[in-house]
Amino acid sequence: MEGIRVLLVDDEEHLARSIGNWFTSKGCKVHTVFDLEKALSTLEALPELDLLITDVYLQSGRPTPGGQILAEYCAENRPNLPVILLTGKPSLDLAIAGIRSHAFDFLTKPVHLPVLWRRAQKAVTEMRLRARLSELERDNSLLSAILPNAIEAKDPTTRGHSDRVVRYADTLAIKSGVGEEERRDLRLAAQLHDVGKIGIPESILTKPGKLNQEERLVIQQHPEIGFKIIEPLKDFPRVRDWVYQHHERWDGRGYPQGLKGEEVALPGRILILAEVFDALATTRSYKKPWSPEKIADFFEQEAGHHFDPDLGKIVAEGVRSRGAAFFQEFSSETEQAGGQTFLFPAL
Repeated sequence: MEGIRVLLVDDEEHLARSIGNWFTSKGCKVHTVFDLEKALSTLEALPELDLLITDVYLQSGRPTPGGQILAEYCAENRPNLPVILLTGKPSLDLAIAGIRSHAFDFLTKPVHLPVLWRRAQKAVTEMRLRARLSELERDNSLLSAILPNAIEAKDPTTRGHSDRVVRYADTLAIKSGVGEEERRDLRLAAQLHDVGKIGIPESILTKPGKLNQEERLVIQQHPEIGFKIIEPLKDFPRVRDWVYQHHERWDGRGYPQGLKGEEVALPGRILILAEVFDALATTRSYKKPWSPEKIADFFEQEAGHHFDPDLGKIVAEGVRSRGAAFFQEFSSETEQAGGQTFLFPAL
């Protein structure tokens, strides 16, 4: 954590210098000021700061404590800058004010310097992680918006497919007890699962009727193509794996790796099922939508073969007993989306 850029604000100059010297000895670059107005001007002048440490009760001539003013300024103007508040007069009202101003931490004076250093490291690390995740989410949002549209431009018969698979997969993940972090990755994988079809000729993607053996071998390349396209998503290895695996089968007869059973993680097995479900429930160039009863029969028969046996049975029983309401309650049994009829509309 060397090189942390710290703004230290305290009108007790001897204490400010003591803290500043400690942080400097740890390799930090410390800017020390002793009043509110100088602190505000420093915040405006130094956008590259990593941390603000401030005493709460800075003398400011204002009704609001100076440190609280700084925390509120950062919450509004520098939300990615963590703030640690220090005070020799702690109170419940002060703690509540700190929470409302989104202060990262609150320490009572006299502060133990090693403790302050550990809290400072934690604040900077967590804020950098939050910023990185926010950046990744923006990038992933852009990817997940553009790439499925590119696929649908090549094969209009699958319009809305990725969005529906996202919703079916997430619904089934909730029913299966999958945690929020894995659900996030699953949603992204579901959105991007068919991106490899960009590399498949349109004549194969939109061919009416069944594919011949040679054409099947070509289209079976799309999971690997997709895996290569999203290779830059190195921070999301599970997403890449599940995109690569979305045509595997429980019995090991899938592609491209012939993985079997739990060699595919639970969220990946959910994606396999959700993708097939939407293919059966929608109009394709080679088929009309299947009825809920026929879909339920299929998932019952393929539980333990194509699909995870438990997941297959859950969907078969749910669709048989509740029809489309297994995934969502809605007013009519069919909807039109982009000119395509499907039995189980987007959630």
